[in-house]
Amino acid sequence: MRDWSEFDRWSKVDEMYLPMTGEGDTMATQIVTATTKLVFKWFNDGDVFDNSAWLDGWCNDLSSYANWLAKYTDAKKILDRVYTCYIGDDYTDLLYDLCEALFDMEDLERWNKQPKQGSIYDCDGDYHFEEHTDEEEEEYYII
Repeated sequence: MRDWSEFDRWSKVDEMYLPMTGEGDTMATQIVTATTKLVFKWFNDGDVFDNSAWLDGWCNDLSSYANWLAKYTDAKKILDRVYTCYIGDDYTDLLYDLCEALFDMEDLERWNKQPKQGSIYDCDGDYHFEEHTDEEEEEYYII
């Protein structure tokens, strides 16, 4: 079982490529921003980038970040595992593997020479966030 502290191994990536605001001006800053946002929102709010399968994230729509990563990187195979995440540990492992795949320093250096593509904040794709009504929430929690 992984926890937040295991993601500390990529703190240097954040220092080098995570912009103070926004998504930055290069592909590297977009990759790091989108991925870090997915990790941060999972550990802080329990949000997932696609809540249409087994895991529910009730608060924030993160689908655009995952859709952008699937479109502009080779991460789609890892991201697609969200549909087989049955418990939180599965999703944590998915995020860990995502960081491991995308936070390679040599790859990021190469991506940092590429101008940003599209927007991590507005990218459609396979991943979706479904709003839940108060009634659905109540039904979900009835034992």
